[in-house]
Amino acid sequence: MYRYLPVTGAESMPPTVCVIAGDDAAPEVVRPTVEILRELAPSIHFEEAISGREAIARTGEAFPAETRAAIDAAACTIFGASGGPSRPILWYLRWGKQTAVNIRPVRWSPGYRSPMLHPERIDYVIVRDNLEGMYPPREGDLKELSQLASSASWWQTPPTDVEGSYAVRVNTDEQARRIAHATCELALQRQAAGYPGRVTLGAKYSILPRTDGRFRAIVRETVQQYASLSYQEFLIDDLARRLIAEPETLDVVVMGNEHGDILADAASGTIGGLGLAPSGCYGEQYAYFEPVHGSAPDLVGKGVINPTAMLLTGTFLLNYLGSDEQAHRLEQAIAAVYRDGKTLTVDQGGKATTRDFMAAVREKL
Repeated sequence: MYRYLPVTGAESMPPTVCVIAGDDAAPEVVRPTVEILRELAPSIHFEEAISGREAIARTGEAFPAETRAAIDAAACTIFGASGGPSRPILWYLRWGKQTAVNIRPVRWSPGYRSPMLHPERIDYVIVRDNLEGMYPPREGDLKELSQLASSASWWQTPPTDVEGSYAVRVNTDEQARRIAHATCELALQRQAAGYPGRVTLGAKYSILPRTDGRFRAIVRETVQQYASLSYQEFLIDDLARRLIAEPETLDVVVMGNEHGDILADAASGTIGGLGLAPSGCYGEQYAYFEPVHGSAPDLVGKGVINPTAMLLTGTFLLNYLGSDEQAHRLEQAIAAVYRDGKTLTVDQGGKATTRDFMAAVREKL
């Protein structure tokens, strides 16, 4: 269960969830997942809004006003994936709705096709900054940097007499504290469930003292306010190694935006792939739920995309809206399908189609 911010969506009776199917093969897992969620929690109203290529064909816009209105009217949104056309919607869900914290659990389950010798050691959660750092992109031509070239805090003056480009990294103390407190609250939840209550920071504070170094100091200071929690920190490249070599030493891992984005994808590879990796993005007034994997354009229409990540993402949504029992049932049904090992998709070494897998989950439910 990952619910550390106000459950604002549960206040509406019944709550409404906006469904954005997304691009490419994403709708092939979103829509059948929503069908299962409807059956599990009939008090929740799911309303699909047009997006991407369908929206462009119907309205001439990738993000029409009616879709924005549907998002705003809902308690939260379930989002498939963006292959490009739906990106303006994703940007709105993130920065427009200020969903500041991205939670990505990394947990192996029996039956997952992991490349690791001891995958049973993998059970931790990545907490990622969802708003700042290198995203959203702020880029430009190198010549624009000439006014900053004399900054005394720069270790090396950037070249302005050659062709090239730059990107700006933005980090605020407010967001760092928000991420740090969310990490600690999640660590407390896990500690109550039997986990060690250990916060691990990963950052490049040795080279980036003004940004990663400041983030490091704020996280460390925040963890000290939680007497029962322990703390450790590693340079981001060392942490990358530990995800592979020592995953059992990790509990709740906190990282900046781009570091968390990259290493969460790498971590999913240790449990068996992106098709197993769910995700939730939480703000003080809103949340959206999206699997870690992309839109899989190479799988469109083949009926073989793994729906596990989308189904597990659905359990986050149920938890957020207070339907904890239904979330637990769905999680247990998915685990049972993997333990049986008879109806697994191609990426997990089986021959089942997406529809076959969904039917197996329904049978377990």
